[in-house]
Amino acid sequence: MKTIEVIPDPTSLLESMRAVGYTLETAIADIIDNSITAKAKVIDVVWDPTDNPYLAILDDGIGMDAVLLTNAMRHGSHKDKNKRDIEDLGRFGLGLKTASLSQCRKLTVISKKNGEVNLRCWDLDVVAQKSKWIITVPNIKEYKNVSIIEKFEKLKSGTLVIWENLDRLISGSTDPLTEITEKISPLSDHLALVFHRFINPEYKTERKVLINLNGRKLNEIDPFLRKKNYKQSLEGQNIKHSLGIITVTPHILPPLSHLTKEDIEVAGGREGLRSSQGFYIYRNKRLLIWGTWFKLINKDEFYKLARVQVDIPNTFDELWSLDIKKSTAYPPAIIRNRLKELLPYFVGKSKKTITYAGKKSIIKDEEVVWDRIEMYEKIRYIPNSKNKLISQLLSKFQNKDKKIIDALFEILASNLPIQTIYADMSSDDSYQNSKIDIDEIVGNIIKIMEVTGLELNLILNMDPYIENKEMHSEIKNLIANKVKK
Repeated sequence: MKTIEVIPDPTSLLESMRAVGYTLETAIADIIDNSITAKAKVIDVVWDPTDNPYLAILDDGIGMDAVLLTNAMRHGSHKDKNKRDIEDLGRFGLGLKTASLSQCRKLTVISKKNGEVNLRCWDLDVVAQKSKWIITVPNIKEYKNVSIIEKFEKLKSGTLVIWENLDRLISGSTDPLTEITEKISPLSDHLALVFHRFINPEYKTERKVLINLNGRKLNEIDPFLRKKNYKQSLEGQNIKHSLGIITVTPHILPPLSHLTKEDIEVAGGREGLRSSQGFYIYRNKRLLIWGTWFKLINKDEFYKLARVQVDIPNTFDELWSLDIKKSTAYPPAIIRNRLKELLPYFVGKSKKTITYAGKKSIIKDEEVVWDRIEMYEKIRYIPNSKNKLISQLLSKFQNKDKKIIDALFEILASNLPIQTIYADMSSDDSYQNSKIDIDEIVGNIIKIMEVTGLELNLILNMDPYIENKEMHSEIKNLIANKVKK
């Protein structure tokens, strides 16, 4: 068979590859993937938008020799998928180049291994001038203006990635400092979320990675709020496949009344709790995709406390259709079907937590203040006459007066602004300033005891006081002290 080698034009192909769709934060995350794969324990991201703007990423990993570095600078650097390290965060051998050149026109990589320092550089202007697939070999003295070069020189091994000619970051800007500051503002939250299991590992035996942004230590953003009390633990599942095992771990956030403003910001981010519900897909502990149900179910207000952690090994890359940017993946049918089977159990727990936060699993008729009545495909809420507090009050009225009370209950049920209540409660902000006033609770309970003669324990087991069982001991002590006085 006759064949003809067709070599792409380097200038046009490299320029077109710059438009793959990286954002600044996803591009930097791709470089950090390489650092983590190289066993780095400390990663520094620094930028300087002044006279000669640059952005640099330094790690203390194992470094590369001259041959490895040259191969790493090759587009589609050779990787035998059958010999990949199980902890490898790479994919196509394109990330270093594609991610970097999406943000700059000059990429330099300086690496140290076994005491030997090697440099390689992709300069798009040189490629355009020569019209060849060529990289340059610069001298390290050319980078003395890069502040972090001194830290690199002190390392036994490591790699320094430098971006220059930041045309995509400051192109056309009259104020590079402001321009870079605005574009880099989402970086901290993005990295803190994507690499949170490296920044703060679940187990002490796992490697911990310190990430610094311009000298500031990055703290993790844990979307599952693992350290919070009242978080519900659910049983996970392992999905076995010929390519490996997928681990599914469900998380239900604490009731909204137990979340602070900071908790809601961490678990919900910019989009809020409702938008952040869904699957959280991790590949070798690196977060790839989050906040989606993959169209298996629709997002729902009652499901906003549900997050399902899904851990996949890198042997599933092709099966999950992982893209170059590692920001898009979709589960294959066999996995998707199993996840769909598990979902009702997971989201049902979220709905129950929102509907009956802090209540007993079985609520007696006499404890509920409002009855939920479903009739003719409509749902109504009406005051529960069996509630001990309400029934005690009703007993003080004569029969003729009770008809008036029944009419009043009907008016309340017919005019309850359910849609308005739903809209108000759907906002995460409605819980941010909902600090419980225990003095107000104690005052209300004392009034109820005086009017009805009901015992304190009975009142505490009714709505809404049953929702705050952790406060019952303190309430009893405060009421006892007030009664003594």
